[in-house]
Amino acid sequence: MSVREDVKFLQINDSHLFKDAGKRLIGVDTEASLRAVLALASKEDNVSGILATGDLSQDGSIESYQKFNDIVKALGAPIYWVPGNHDDSDYFHHPENFPLSSRSVIEAGNWRILLLDSVIPGKESGHLSPSELDYIERHVSDDDGRHTLLVLHHQPIPCGSSWLDTMILNNSDDFLKLIARKASVRAVLNGHIHQARQQEIAGVSFISTPSTCFQFAPDTEEFTLDTRMPGYRSLILKHDGSIETEVVRLKDYDLRIEPAVVGY
Repeated sequence: MSVREDVKFLQINDSHLFKDAGKRLIGVDTEASLRAVLALASKEDNVSGILATGDLSQDGSIESYQKFNDIVKALGAPIYWVPGNHDDSDYFHHPENFPLSSRSVIEAGNWRILLLDSVIPGKESGHLSPSELDYIERHVSDDDGRHTLLVLHHQPIPCGSSWLDTMILNNSDDFLKLIARKASVRAVLNGHIHQARQQEIAGVSFISTPSTCFQFAPDTEEFTLDTRMPGYRSLILKHDGSIETEVVRLKDYDLRIEPAVVGY
């Protein structure tokens, strides 16, 4: 692939799969909704890769990850993943006998994509350890002409829902100071918040994507479910460092969501 070519990636997140088929979370059959979203995404052409931004599994079972791989690989594009707070992050660093590919630095077109681990085992909030910050320091270059996309699970900037922002990246100041020194960083992708958001700060786009199952209502003080449909995000990474992006959602899909639920 020429570095002068634009490249397309799809972002999916928060599928919350279980080992057992048909098991529901907040009323939603998470496997069925993932399959429906991926059937919609299969209409996309020239996809260079799938960026799965955490909470692939709800129960952390190897069977749930095998199921995720089997469903998503039908798109015919490489799958890249980062762990979320419901995932077993050990697999990200020790992927032996794990169905998903190991961590790598992705180079596509004129872009470099870094996959980051923001999980604190047993906690809902996130943290980038010194080794993760060093990983950024070592792999983000301002000298080779490539643009950089950083991918993690936890939101590094507030999303506007105060209850979700108690589960933010807890050392976001360190992260933001680091990337402010890296001129090649163009965008940061996250999952976790089950919402589609895009905000630009100092020339960097901070982007999140709907869950493939249930959504959280934006700008709320307490746990609140949204009526919007599951979906995915397409991202065309342009040679000049700009990004064309679109959120695509299911229509007329029966989630069977339980609106009275106040947590999970």
